[in-house]
Amino acid sequence: MDNNIDQHLYAESMQKALQVDFLINSEELRLYATSIYNASIWSREMDKRNKAILKNRRLLK
Repeated sequence: MDNNIDQHLYAESMQKALQVDFLINSEELRLYATSIYNASIWSREMDKRNKAILKNRRLLK
């Protein structure tokens, strides 16, 4: 992971990863938490893009 991570979001991702039962070791936990973190970052970017698209559509009307 990059050094410029959102520590709060990563902590939330780790808490969510700790709630699942199917992880066997700490490496799987770390990988799962990282996946949750990456998905959260991706969804933030998609939200920003969708808001920009909606704003542009409103301006065109």
